[in-house]
Amino acid sequence: MRLWHLVVFILVLGIVRDTVGRIALIIFFTVLGEVVLGTTAVLALFQTIGAIGMARGLFEHGQAVAATTLALIIATMIMSMGLFIGAWLVQAVLP
Repeated sequence: MRLWHLVVFILVLGIVRDTVGRIALIIFFTVLGEVVLGTTAVLALFQTIGAIGMARGLFEHGQAVAATTLALIIATMIMSMGLFIGAWLVQAVLP
């Protein structure tokens, strides 16, 4: 274990000990996860919209539209789930 590992560990223990610190940590990681998931979803959406432009036949257009719809539905589901888990954790931490 290096020295900076020990410093980070001590800081996290100090933050987690207080209720406000726990809530701040939960909100920070929830927002960080939402940003990562949102960026990934937008990149997947661009890729599927590009597949619509590259499609040559009717069947390929149908596949591309279905992939775009599926990407939107799955991304919405995963991001909503992450948001609700973060809200549930905040409610669980509050006294």
